[in-house]
Amino acid sequence: MSASMSATAELAVALAENPGAIIEEVARAHKVTTRAVVEALPAGMRRFAPGSTFIQAMQDIGTWGDVTLIVHTDDGIMEFGGPVPAGEVARGYYNVPGSKGFHGHLRHERCAGLAFVERPFMGRPSASILFFNVDGGIMFKVFVGRDENRELKAGQLEKFRALADALGAKPQA
Repeated sequence: MSASMSATAELAVALAENPGAIIEEVARAHKVTTRAVVEALPAGMRRFAPGSTFIQAMQDIGTWGDVTLIVHTDDGIMEFGGPVPAGEVARGYYNVPGSKGFHGHLRHERCAGLAFVERPFMGRPSASILFFNVDGGIMFKVFVGRDENRELKAGQLEKFRALADALGAKPQA
């Protein structure tokens, strides 16, 4: 990359060359937020919805069946596979009910946006919703599930795209 190329342009070139790169690693290497990395993906791979759609998105995801939910921090990558129950707001949290499987209390008001991302990852198509916090980091990611042949579940992919449309998700410059 030339010395005159802006950091944003450098990031866009890097992602055009390797759109399946691990977002958190790219952010660390380029000293930007994970949201900046997603914004630099090729436009056809990402659409954004406002953070105010968090509850609607989570309740819809609750109808999808088995998904993969990932929390990626500097200290590790935690993955959950299974259904994510629809929750409700109480006491300042979006509460996901249950005592087994995925459950807990999410600070939905810290959600600043959602990204619907379809891109190659490890040589295969992937589709995920990334929930961004107010600091530009990723709260968590929900991935469309895979069938016994490791293909994206067609019904979930349809729900993923329909949710993006319903939330008015648009490409962002």
